[in-house]
Amino acid sequence: MYFSTKNISELNGLSVKQRQEVIHKAVANLPAGKKITLNVVKIACLTPIFLLLANIESWWLLLYLLIVGICYPLITTPLTLMFIKPILANARKELEANNE
Repeated sequence: MYFSTKNISELNGLSVKQRQEVIHKAVANLPAGKKITLNVVKIACLTPIFLLLANIESWWLLLYLLIVGICYPLITTPLTLMFIKPILANARKELEANNE
């Protein structure tokens, strides 16, 4: 499981902006079934957290929401990278072809 795009071999040698473009293109090229599955998995991971937060009735809720907001990419990014890993090479080739 990847937590950073620096560790993905298909993205070696690219700048941060280029890596983000490749990832964006790969997510856009995901088949509809996989895209739906990815979003359902993300919701399934995040729903229990927000249900727990819904029961908090004090000002501490703001702190917890801030923490969850910061941790959100730590939860969703590895899931997204796992789903798009097989099509990253094609997305990179497509992006390089568009840039030439």
